[in-house]
Amino acid sequence: MRIPSLTLDLLTAVVALVERRTYVLAAEELSISVSAIQKRIRTAEVLLGQKLFVSTETGISLTNEGRVFYADALRTVEQALLAEERMKSLANLNARKLQIGHSTYLPPRLLGFVMRLDSDLSTEVLIQHHPGLTISLARRVVEGTLHAAFADLSISHPALLARKLIEEPVVVCVPKSHPLVSKPLIGLQDLNDVPMIAVGREPAPSQHEEIEEHFATSGVRLKIIADAFGPPEALTMVEQNMGVCLVGASAAKGNGIVAKQLSAKTLTRKIGLYLREDNSHPALHRFVDLVLLKLAQRYETPRQKPRSYRGETSSSLQSGFS
Repeated sequence: MRIPSLTLDLLTAVVALVERRTYVLAAEELSISVSAIQKRIRTAEVLLGQKLFVSTETGISLTNEGRVFYADALRTVEQALLAEERMKSLANLNARKLQIGHSTYLPPRLLGFVMRLDSDLSTEVLIQHHPGLTISLARRVVEGTLHAAFADLSISHPALLARKLIEEPVVVCVPKSHPLVSKPLIGLQDLNDVPMIAVGREPAPSQHEEIEEHFATSGVRLKIIADAFGPPEALTMVEQNMGVCLVGASAAKGNGIVAKQLSAKTLTRKIGLYLREDNSHPALHRFVDLVLLKLAQRYETPRQKPRSYRGETSSSLQSGFS
């Protein structure tokens, strides 16, 4: 294999200069002198035989050749950083120091359970919590920088093992002044052409597609008039009488809204644990088994026994956080 002429410090200098746009700021970013980063950029240009940057009134800009090279340089630097993070993650796993993510939109009782795991499992493992959005947490589990993540099971990836923990009904949130408030149950046809705020269409498209397909099979067209990244934003829009929204029952809270059940109860929000399919480390298996045991002790009858790492969760456990 040929040894590359460009070293990682040269690639990092290019990336830093693109992001910071001046040699002074790029040097500060890398904790080196201005002359050092200038030398690295010149060296990269000589080795490539191409001019990468030009000076403009607003700072340093990429040439056409520089733009082509920057994309590869950025990927290489990011991959090197990811390799470092994976090794740190593996070292932590070997030391039973687990990096566990949790969605900021977990049902309150489940979020409370997750945050108490530190004390509940302190004799078995040490836990470092990482809050975030489902899509970023799932990506980090795939990358290997998180060992597991509690989140909505709305992301599909061949490297992910999704372990369902709870399942709750999807409800319709309507303003208190909306005509649908008077109905005891809302049928799918009741929402035909009703202004609706989509929830998570960008970060979790598969979840929204499932909802649209569910209504489409009954001949109902959802009239999407706005997008909300998550439930809190959607509920605020509902309170402002912009439309209605569909969210999990545990998220349906607000002074100006009423949560109404759907007559067809097949739409649900599934929440659980993301793991890497190929991560068979004993510490992670032990963590999952302990989580299931603690869940069973809190929310199941003593007679019921939790299943193991890859098994299905019992129905009473699934409904225990509504």
